[in-house]
Amino acid sequence: MGLLLVSCQSDSYQVNGFAHQLKEGDTICLAHGSTPGLPFALTTVSGGKFWLEGPADETVPCCVYLKRQPACAAVFFPDHGTIAVELNLPPTPSRISGTNLNNEWQQMNDAIQRMGNKLFRIIERQDSDSIVHLARLRAVDSLHREMSDLIVNTGQRNRDNPLGRFILENYKEPEFQ
Repeated sequence: MGLLLVSCQSDSYQVNGFAHQLKEGDTICLAHGSTPGLPFALTTVSGGKFWLEGPADETVPCCVYLKRQPACAAVFFPDHGTIAVELNLPPTPSRISGTNLNNEWQQMNDAIQRMGNKLFRIIERQDSDSIVHLARLRAVDSLHREMSDLIVNTGQRNRDNPLGRFILENYKEPEFQ
């Protein structure tokens, strides 16, 4: 029985893609995050879906994107198992889920997006009152620190997996004053 369970375990990832906003036959590219212009796999949209798979031996994120519009993209970690990728045309953000690692990545990105939206709303306001302006600057600084803490904490919490290692190796924490 144990041998049967081991033989059923996979050292691969599968991308179950949803592309309801895309056209039938659109080309979907898959590239390493560090070389987005050099895809290593291609597939096409059929019936609003696409499928990709590969070995789960990579520790760097991959980017899946629409060839004709590379801004229509999602970044995921090629983790063991099935990863759901929902590709949406901008401005609707694309989403990923399906494995613990990719769920954690999406949660962090969702939180950063919410904080970024708050930052833009604060910055867009026009106030001539210097006290109000100073309060806005403090709010921007606070949100910036909160974003940085979120990224660092996500990296620390995941330090033993590819997500944490990626964050810890690539994120440069700002020097706040």
